[in-house]
Amino acid sequence: MLLKRYIPAHAKKILSIASALDNSLAFLENDEVEVLAVDSNLSQVYLSNLKITAIRLLSYKEFLIFLGFQAGDSVKLYGTIKDHLDPHTREYFDSRPFLIKNKLIHAGRFEHYFHLFKRRILPLVASKKRIQQFMSCTSLEEQVKQYKKYINNFRFKILFHVFFSKKVMSKLGRDKSFFTYSKGALANQLKERVELGLMSNLNCTNPYLQYAMLNQYKELPYYAKEDVFYKIKRNISHITVAHQSFEEALLEHKEFDFMNLSDIFEYMPEDISGYEELIKKACNPYAKICFWNMMNLREFKGMKRINTKEDLKRDKAMYYQDFLVYEV
Repeated sequence: MLLKRYIPAHAKKILSIASALDNSLAFLENDEVEVLAVDSNLSQVYLSNLKITAIRLLSYKEFLIFLGFQAGDSVKLYGTIKDHLDPHTREYFDSRPFLIKNKLIHAGRFEHYFHLFKRRILPLVASKKRIQQFMSCTSLEEQVKQYKKYINNFRFKILFHVFFSKKVMSKLGRDKSFFTYSKGALANQLKERVELGLMSNLNCTNPYLQYAMLNQYKELPYYAKEDVFYKIKRNISHITVAHQSFEEALLEHKEFDFMNLSDIFEYMPEDISGYEELIKKACNPYAKICFWNMMNLREFKGMKRINTKEDLKRDKAMYYQDFLVYEV
């Protein structure tokens, strides 16, 4: 988990963009930490509430089944926890039983996009056997060799640039509003980033690439690993999920030691100095602020950046062209 290396040892209070809650949950490894997970998307808030309830009430194996990491009856498991959900979250999922039946890890629009990539694009590039071999390499040297010889052929180059273009992704993978401020050729940026990742991390240990290429996790995401799960379960009462904007959270809450801001600045105008000032006021001295850039380069001017692009080699989520860490 890349974020983990930058959480201050003294951290007591964390602000995190909820999204699917994966990173926010992982922070609960630390017994001393309180996490405020915020999201302006109400669907993400309901998903977060459901995951928290599942962790609190289900065993580890049941949790893996419920989310979809393992086969099993997720609908039955939902029946055992739904009475413990708040009324709005229960109403949301009761009216969308397909989300539970089809498993939560497959429920997002971006996940659906990767399903299309695996079903429609990869079969035109290489055989299923070649894909499995490429994803099972035990050395980076062999992995890069297989990529160059069997995967990165002419058809892959053409199809990748079409499928991961802004036009196609805005139609099938991400909301059009996400591209309001985007510049440059998205497909070129993504391909360069993926190739950097292939040279730095084994596919067999990368859950994010596994999902894109295989639509399954052979390596579990960090928060879903068994030892981490039990630490999270022990501290699950230390997380609060709030339906509010990032700006509202900064104005309402103070004294943060760490912030995980995901890629929220992607969807804002280039000048983010106003947010920088709000962040400073909401943080304790020496707090760390982390965020990603995917298409749009955003940076703070009045805070010191304490990391370099070398971190991208460690980042197994291969969607971003930069990961930035600042110190207040």
